[in-house]
Amino acid sequence: MTEVELADTLARHYGLTGQLKTLPGYEDQNYLLTTDSSRYVVKVSAEAGLYLDLQNQAMTHLYQQRLAVPQVLKNQDGDMLSAVPSESGPDRWLRVLTYLEGSFYADIDRSQPRPALWQDLGRFMGTLDSALQNFSHAGACRRLDWDLALGHEVCLRKMDYLSASQQRQIRSFLQAYQQWVLPRLGELPRGVIHNDANDYNLLVNNLDDPQAISGLIDFGDMLESHLVNELAIACAYAILDQDDVCAVILAVVHGYHSQRPLAVAEADCLFYLIGLRLCVSLCNSARAIEEQPDNQYLLISARPAWGALEKLGRVGGFGMQCRIRQVCGLEAPQGRDKASIQAMRQQHFSKTLSLSYREPLKIVRGQGAYLFDEQGRDYLDMVNNVCHVGHCHPHVVAAGQRQMASLNTNTRYLHDNLVDYGQRLLATFPDPLSVCFFVNSGSEANELAFRMARCATGRRDLLVVDGAYHGNTNACIEASSYKFDGPGGEGAASHIHKVPLPYPYRGLYQGANTASAYAQDLRGVVEGLEWRNTLPGAFICESLQGVAGQIVMPEGYLQQVYNTVRKTGGVCIADEVQVGFGRVGQSMWGFQTQQVVPDIVTLGKPIGNGHPMAAVVTTPAIADAFVTGMEYFNTFGGNPVSCAIGMAVLEVLEQEQLVSGAQKTGDYLKQHLAALAREYACIGDIRGMGLFLGVELVSDPSTKSPATAQTAWLIEFFKSHRILLSSEGPDANVLKIKPPMVFGQREADRFLDIFKQGLATMPALAN
Repeated sequence: MTEVELADTLARHYGLTGQLKTLPGYEDQNYLLTTDSSRYVVKVSAEAGLYLDLQNQAMTHLYQQRLAVPQVLKNQDGDMLSAVPSESGPDRWLRVLTYLEGSFYADIDRSQPRPALWQDLGRFMGTLDSALQNFSHAGACRRLDWDLALGHEVCLRKMDYLSASQQRQIRSFLQAYQQWVLPRLGELPRGVIHNDANDYNLLVNNLDDPQAISGLIDFGDMLESHLVNELAIACAYAILDQDDVCAVILAVVHGYHSQRPLAVAEADCLFYLIGLRLCVSLCNSARAIEEQPDNQYLLISARPAWGALEKLGRVGGFGMQCRIRQVCGLEAPQGRDKASIQAMRQQHFSKTLSLSYREPLKIVRGQGAYLFDEQGRDYLDMVNNVCHVGHCHPHVVAAGQRQMASLNTNTRYLHDNLVDYGQRLLATFPDPLSVCFFVNSGSEANELAFRMARCATGRRDLLVVDGAYHGNTNACIEASSYKFDGPGGEGAASHIHKVPLPYPYRGLYQGANTASAYAQDLRGVVEGLEWRNTLPGAFICESLQGVAGQIVMPEGYLQQVYNTVRKTGGVCIADEVQVGFGRVGQSMWGFQTQQVVPDIVTLGKPIGNGHPMAAVVTTPAIADAFVTGMEYFNTFGGNPVSCAIGMAVLEVLEQEQLVSGAQKTGDYLKQHLAALAREYACIGDIRGMGLFLGVELVSDPSTKSPATAQTAWLIEFFKSHRILLSSEGPDANVLKIKPPMVFGQREADRFLDIFKQGLATMPALAN
């Protein structure tokens, strides 16, 4: 329809004449009609009359309840729709709406916080949804790609239009939605909603100092959906180009809840629905942009939407759940108080079950590199290397859920998961490490490694590193100087032979070029055994020392000692329980940093991201030697659920490029820690690789005397600033840094800032 034809139709059917101006639109043809006395919006649409009538009836219903929405004009026949015949296609429909005065929300200056406006936005949308609660229409029951109830499906269909990095960003939100919202959809109330409170549909009272919403236009996406989706959409657009997205969301929620109170399930799901709306917007626009690359209207909100999505990704979902509940006056799910839990632990559990910190924390949720207490406060977790790819990683959780719902049994039945995961895991190892055994913990893996070494060599004697720790079974305690030489220990058993800890900073030999000296001491121990007509069956060593003090052994150490052990016919065991799966950044396995290939490798902790699983990887020759006639069977080792989870961990490591990320973040941390060391002499040594770092604190740099009391004070100081750290080393003076691998520069900066504050305010303490 040309403007001349449109002007003629308006004159004949509505008695309106004036100047027409084209307005932007997504699917409709929109015009501004200016007459001598008024202005109107004219819309020409090919949409079905049923859905246009839905919009007309809804606007009329809301207008009658004094809401600031357009009024639909009737034509000379008393109808709100006028048919426009077309020779080239289906007939179109013409509508005329009153023009609402005001400025677009999109045009306000967003550099300033506007809590009054945010709250009024929520109030307006809450009032609108309350007014629509007694409204119904047959046209509202329709399928639309902008329906947030279908958002997860829509994004999965359209993600291919995005780049690989954009897909990763979207996928993390979809996984969170699947984990936290999908199971609760049945709890969310439904009704007719406007469904598109974007910043070009909302009007404000003025641009200079906007305080209130003055109107809402464009009812083209109306449908029946979950009522909370209305609020989620409003929040999604309100946070565009805002620095403090949490403040915006909470203000909008406060206003909305005052008019339409949220149910608990709605409050809990809202944060994830806001993220989903941004994802839907970006996926829908990506497809539309490919089809219409010159349509600027489609491009207009993509840039700030990506920015808002990135900011949401930095926010803890559970923390926001708690804050949203507080704003709505809903009770937070706190469970038992800490005092009663402590009392029950003391009464019913062993007194050896320790707690961290003088004032213990109650932790109820984890997400990424963060833990959350019962109040929703976030704590940056810098010590938990168990949840390797991040606490409760949605991809890992979903893999376990899917398989758990299908089958979980033992390895006496054939199943794809066992061989698929085994092949994927073994592909990360060098030859000849090509046989794996699955178990349930790092302790069990080391225990099995000792059995295998004994079968391969016929010897029981074991070489262990002073100060090392390998697990909590009897055999592992016997192999752990950290335990048998520590409180309650009974010293080394007769078959256990300690070698000096290769500790370049404060050990027996100091400096970078000390590998040969430490290796010579090991040769001395071996020669002593030979003099007694005894030979070692195995040498076990962490690829980087953990509890001994986060120590990187001098370059070449393992090459020399492996050579010595193998000359005697012994086997070399690499304990990768703490440092494996790319934590060192430069390689997948810690032993690769020493350019060696062990005979047996033990894996634990990170392998299942917190799920109880572990593995032993070895050579065919040692695996064959273990075949003695005694069956090896493990009820849970290698079960389908564990294998599905292990596979998901490997997938996340690859998809999110966490190994190279560990290298980058680790280098960043060491660079800035070195700068702090130049300012504060108590930082004696900074060591480690990737996200396995140690900061050794000393009270006297010249004597390297350990600053044990200062380290303990700093750990409590960090905790008071919601950063979780602990100490290692025989003198407990080493800050150990081994966070989940999703720990990035933002988290590093938070730690560095608080560390500097702590160093500047640390009191003089006697050790």
